[in-house]
Amino acid sequence: MRILEVLHFFLPKHSAGTEVYTDSIARELKTRGHDVHLFFTDKVLSQRNYDLVRRDHHGIPCHVLINNLLYESFDETFDNAVVEHAFHRVLDEVKPDVVHFQHLMLLSLTLPRIVAQRKIPSLLTLHDFWLYCARFGQLMEHGKGVCAGPKPSRCASCISDFKFAQSSLQKRMISAIRWTKEVAGFDLAPVVDAWRGSRLLRTPRLLRKNEETGERAKAKPSSELEVHFQKREKLVEELAPNVRLFLAPSRTMRERMVEFGLPARRVKVLPLGIGRIDVAKRTPLEGRKPVFGFIGTLSPHKGVHVAVEAMRYMKGHGELLVFGRGDYYPAYAEKLREMAEGLPIRFMGAVPRSSIGAAFAKIDALVMPSVWLENFPIIIQEARAARVPVIASDLGGMREAIEDGVDGLLFKAGSARDLAIKMAQIWKDPQRIVRMAENAPEPMTLAEHVDRLEEYLVEVAAHPPGRGGHGGNAP
Repeated sequence: MRILEVLHFFLPKHSAGTEVYTDSIARELKTRGHDVHLFFTDKVLSQRNYDLVRRDHHGIPCHVLINNLLYESFDETFDNAVVEHAFHRVLDEVKPDVVHFQHLMLLSLTLPRIVAQRKIPSLLTLHDFWLYCARFGQLMEHGKGVCAGPKPSRCASCISDFKFAQSSLQKRMISAIRWTKEVAGFDLAPVVDAWRGSRLLRTPRLLRKNEETGERAKAKPSSELEVHFQKREKLVEELAPNVRLFLAPSRTMRERMVEFGLPARRVKVLPLGIGRIDVAKRTPLEGRKPVFGFIGTLSPHKGVHVAVEAMRYMKGHGELLVFGRGDYYPAYAEKLREMAEGLPIRFMGAVPRSSIGAAFAKIDALVMPSVWLENFPIIIQEARAARVPVIASDLGGMREAIEDGVDGLLFKAGSARDLAIKMAQIWKDPQRIVRMAENAPEPMTLAEHVDRLEEYLVEVAAHPPGRGGHGGNAP
């Protein structure tokens, strides 16, 4: 079977959950004899915007659309004719039996309609809330608290202080970078990427990722933005009939997305699976202070600042190791380091997926202080495979995954004091770690996950869409 996987970003530049998951299943499906192709975007400042280039990823053909965020208006972020044209070209070349959408951010909400018009069946995995939340799919109003739900006026207000495109100055800088590459043959893009977030670029903020520090005031929405969100809402309504099956990694995701408007009968729960994790034997906790760990991207919605502040309450009764990339949100990462001064906190840098076991071997408990709902945190499953208990915020997929006090601990989201209280329980009772690790259920393996995914792919591929899309004929 020829399968086209479609997503926003991909490895190696981007290594968040969706990208890692897509890499894992693509390789596994390839080993099972399927012909797998990838279509995704990449930001390459020295390359012409919307160029379509080819790459190879471990023998998997990649069709890469250059997207440097040179948008003129907000609606281009979800309804993009140029992206549609590029997608048509990829479909002409690949001729897939089935299209598996992982994410449509940076692409266009219209792609499932294109697939259905070509009588190609498709399914979509719901990794976050982006279909109903344009702010990175995090469902956080103004990047702060959890949002009550999508509504054009509310979304317009939230997105009004959100940077979704390059500024005029940045566009001129990108043009100069591309001109230098084409005329002089010197590529400045890697230099800019290396310097992004450095003191040299702090003022003005040239070519830097939008910083969600939560410190900006709410901006007033424009009537134009509200019209854009009405259009976006309509496109999501039109998308649903063109996708035969939606896969939700958690009940939390399924319930929210059905509540927002997806057809319940075509949204199935399929937990994510993980590969083998080898972890060296840890030193027993008795007689020493516990070592807590955060593993993930250093970003505000991951709540790393909550974990850092909790260490202040711990008064030296433990250590925190922070594993993760800080270049996505450099100002936030710098703020974390300032907060951590004088505390028993070490910043360990990014962890390659191949070395995740080594990171788990260094810690006694994983701290997951996210302030957004999270979908199905694969890091929790990896921690369980490594027999490391988890202390997590009592929100969304985290609350769903953990039985408080049995196989992990839950704390009040955003409360550093409550997190410290839970961390102190481990310091005072070292055997608690052993009990929780023993009680943790075995996570689904990658092979088991792909077994079920493969069944869905085969079933979906056997029933191409009719004239009106997939409608109610769900597997």
